[in-house]
Amino acid sequence: MGSELEKPNEPPSCKIKVYDGYIDIINILNEIKEKIYLYNTEISKKSYYLKPVHKVYKTKADKKKIIYEYYGRYWWKRINKKFIYSGIAKPKFLPNPPENPLEGLSIVREGNDVILDCSLYEKFKWIFKDRKVERTW
Repeated sequence: MGSELEKPNEPPSCKIKVYDGYIDIINILNEIKEKIYLYNTEISKKSYYLKPVHKVYKTKADKKKIIYEYYGRYWWKRINKKFIYSGIAKPKFLPNPPENPLEGLSIVREGNDVILDCSLYEKFKWIFKDRKVERTW
């Protein structure tokens, strides 16, 4: 109980903006891209595909585009030349995928800047070593 009092509680709306942070994310994706490509080549024989990032595009009323990105393991199955979302749980008969150091990261992207929850920033700040950071509420 005493240890809980020592931890600062961030408000639920606490966000961190990392200037040019997307550049660092892309660098990590480029490092693991080849392993994921080889893995997808192997599992494609069973009509499956692993996607390491899911992107959602939204346009605000002022025509500004916002991109939400979720990093993890997203499984797709190919059926009749179409990919159907299968879920985040790996099908048991497939081999284990390569490690994804970005797994669990969720960001809002504005150009090369990224916005993320304070709690996620604490977990992934190693990615954004020398970047300017600003706390927003």
